[in-house]
Amino acid sequence: MGSLMNLLMNGNFYIVISIGTFACYLFLSSCFISIPRDEKVIRYLRMILTALLCWTMGSMLMRLQISPGAAFWYQFSMLGLFIIPIAVYGFLFCVLEITGKTKLLNVCMLLTLAVFILNAFTGCLLPVPEMQVLPDGTIFYVYHPRGGMWLWIAAEIVLIVYVTVLAHNKIGTRYEYRRKLGPLLLGILLLFAGNVCCLLPWGKNLSLDALGGVCMAVCLVYVIYKQYLFSFSSRIIAGVVYFTAAIVAFLPILFFDWNMNHILSVQMKGFDRQTIIVFVIAQCLWCVLILAFAKKRVEYTLLQKKKYIVDHLTEFQDEVTSVVSKKILYQMIRDTLSAAVTGSHVHIIEEEEGHFTDYTENGRQLLTGEVEAQIRGFCNSDRIYKDPAAAVFKYDNQVYGFLYVELYRKNRFIYDEVDCIRQIGNSVSGVLKSIHAYEKLYQVSIHDGLTGLYNWNYCRECLEKLDIRIHTAGMIYLDIDNFKLYNDLYGESTGDEVLHWVAEQMRKLADEDTQVFRVGGNEFLIIMPDNRKDNLISFAKQLQTVMLETTKDKPKVIQLITLSIGIACDILIAENATELFRQARQASFYAKENGKNCIEVYEKEDLEEKKQDNEKWYNQVSPTIFSLMAAIDAKDSFTFDHSENVSKYAERLAMKLGLPKEDIQTARVAGLLHDIGKIGIQDDILKKKGKLTKEEYEVIKTHVEKSVEMIRFLPHMNYVIPAVLSHHERYDGKGYPNGIKGKEIPILGRILAVCDSFDAMVSRRAYKEKLSVEYAIGELENGKGTQFDPDVAQAFIELVEEDPSFIKR
Repeated sequence: MGSLMNLLMNGNFYIVISIGTFACYLFLSSCFISIPRDEKVIRYLRMILTALLCWTMGSMLMRLQISPGAAFWYQFSMLGLFIIPIAVYGFLFCVLEITGKTKLLNVCMLLTLAVFILNAFTGCLLPVPEMQVLPDGTIFYVYHPRGGMWLWIAAEIVLIVYVTVLAHNKIGTRYEYRRKLGPLLLGILLLFAGNVCCLLPWGKNLSLDALGGVCMAVCLVYVIYKQYLFSFSSRIIAGVVYFTAAIVAFLPILFFDWNMNHILSVQMKGFDRQTIIVFVIAQCLWCVLILAFAKKRVEYTLLQKKKYIVDHLTEFQDEVTSVVSKKILYQMIRDTLSAAVTGSHVHIIEEEEGHFTDYTENGRQLLTGEVEAQIRGFCNSDRIYKDPAAAVFKYDNQVYGFLYVELYRKNRFIYDEVDCIRQIGNSVSGVLKSIHAYEKLYQVSIHDGLTGLYNWNYCRECLEKLDIRIHTAGMIYLDIDNFKLYNDLYGESTGDEVLHWVAEQMRKLADEDTQVFRVGGNEFLIIMPDNRKDNLISFAKQLQTVMLETTKDKPKVIQLITLSIGIACDILIAENATELFRQARQASFYAKENGKNCIEVYEKEDLEEKKQDNEKWYNQVSPTIFSLMAAIDAKDSFTFDHSENVSKYAERLAMKLGLPKEDIQTARVAGLLHDIGKIGIQDDILKKKGKLTKEEYEVIKTHVEKSVEMIRFLPHMNYVIPAVLSHHERYDGKGYPNGIKGKEIPILGRILAVCDSFDAMVSRRAYKEKLSVEYAIGELENGKGTQFDPDVAQAFIELVEEDPSFIKR
């Protein structure tokens, strides 16, 4: 074997081309040698590169006349050349998702191997080429094809046409696939044509096979780039490192070859078999070290390059599983992709009731017209699954939407960005299924089962979140007049029909920004994004008109269905949304007291007038109140004394807290009436000396509702109902009858709770002796924040400390 460097330095053009082609494919193989993925399309890509590398390496080593000889390396290159088309077809079938062709590929592979073996032993297709040396020392090879070769070429042409037809039918009108995959077929055709030309007489002196190989390499790189199979920048980095490592690993061999004559002439006596073995072992160790170093550098470089995207993706996947809100989920998607894919804008599209909606940071935007038509066409085609900028939200074999990343930068997507988009889409699909299930349950939990309106629990939640200083809001409180009559005269089913019909009229009249709640048995609340009094009154009048004039589906009752309506909208006299709600409800009570079927607005200038009206009404009904008190006294003197004490304590405590005069009067009256419902409790339970059973305690608890029902029959006294109804509620929400908590409990209810509990402790009852004031004060201290409002309890304690004489002993 001649010196390798001598062959190169002699100017052998064919050898230079062969080495260049081999270097080209060696570099490509180096780029993709460290791909961690094991997808089918990647396996076929590796197969293509391996076959091309075998072909070019065999051709190069044949021309270099490397041992074991030109014949061996020729057969080696032929094996690679025969396998290239099959690998390309397999790659094409995977990319286009052409199924059912595995058997065809296997048959072709077996036939190829059989023909290769037959040709290797008989030369029936293409025997080993004849080497010719020109006078200038240039070496070239002359091929002598036989008849079998032309049959093989004809078979390959048929196979190329067949695969092209399959690809054409599969691609159809998806022209982007033609642009992406067309060059792959062109590359195999050029490679095929270049090798065929070398068999012809006029092509024997031209290196057309190598030129076809270069064209194939260019086409393959183009297809990989367009198919987003990899991050090209990352693959080039890997290719440069591994290619450089291969050259460095080969340097000792070049050095040995360059200095072989000198070594053999000078050290012939010591250059024996052992020396060669040592050199081979050293070369192997050197290659292993270089490869290990190259692998470490590639992994470090690629990790640093991917770390930014991977960190964002990992954080998203860790947090997304606990998300139960679609709004939060979509914002997380926008934040993650905006950070991972620079220079981009994220669109999140979801199909709802046959229409597409774009979920933006500012809320939902309904897509219409040409935009919706384009999106529908995009969704109905396979493009939505193939577009690297899109990821589908799909579960239970149904598509619910997709995300689309729009690039504003000039650079295209890199593979890691496309992979990030797809992984987010996969993660979101599973989370969306959980969110939709949760939303169904949540919607059931926040809606009233009878009317379909939002329920009281959700109303409380909304009142807590609503900041009336930031968001404009007006409230309308509605009470169906004489509702108890519908149940009494027609039965509860008719009463339910009335409730459902009234709720339906409210829902029809309200726009999408208006919320309607059922907050009581026959009471409703409407929260509107408008605090202009005239607009709220106009809306309330429309409701009254609808109630009187609408006949469709109206329950068949003789009485007119009317509403007593209260309006509150002045944030100057309301601290928060809960206070505004209380004012609207109070205005509704005033409307009912003024004869029902009317509208009252809670305004500052009306407070004094209403206070005077309350005093007048109280004077009118006071005989009735004291008659009821006398009835209580006759039934249970303890309750009579207790009511008087609570009334006095509540009045003083309301004054201590600086409440308006009308609230002080309401506290006094509510204190007298808070237990009148005990008239309806059996004597054996009310006067029982021992501990009440669980069932008996449940009966005692009904005195609250009984008190409210009795107050409703007192003219113009509805304004005390909130205080009476809530005097057994606890600050921690564990009280009764409604289980409300904190500031949701009306202030007068919190006052009565303290006064009621204190007097119950310091008074003698049938079942206990009275306790000391000091003990009762201690219990108030212990109950702060749990049973009692801390501020109200502290005010009462201070009241006792300032003037102990007002406590009845």
